[in-house]
Amino acid sequence: MQGLAFPAVTAAAAGALGVLQVALTFYVGGGRMTFGTGLGDGGQEALHRRIRMHANLTENAPLVLILLGLLELSGAWPRLVLVIAPAFVICRIVHPFGLSLRFGPGPNPVRFIGAAGSTLVMLVLSVLLGVTALGRLGG
Repeated sequence: MQGLAFPAVTAAAAGALGVLQVALTFYVGGGRMTFGTGLGDGGQEALHRRIRMHANLTENAPLVLILLGLLELSGAWPRLVLVIAPAFVICRIVHPFGLSLRFGPGPNPVRFIGAAGSTLVMLVLSVLLGVTALGRLGG
């Protein structure tokens, strides 16, 4: 019995996102030490931003990695997999960077690029995976 091919693109993306998650974990921890807050944000906007940077990655990365891994293992759309994976990693780096910038009370365009790009990647992966699955079910 032959095993499934190793999903190298997904593994590389997961590795990069894991490093980013650890970096954001330390960033939140440093903020907690700076503001003397062990739980929550203590009313500190700067700490709240750090917590959201970390949490947003935690909220989005697992599902995208599952979708990406399934699509890669399917063997369908290999060129898109090679484009989508780094696009998501870049968006996940841009998002916390955008959260660290202050643009006043209005929208933050850098954060928007990271968040919208991540959401678009999730949508594209979902549609491609659905199309692939339906194609395999029908034939």
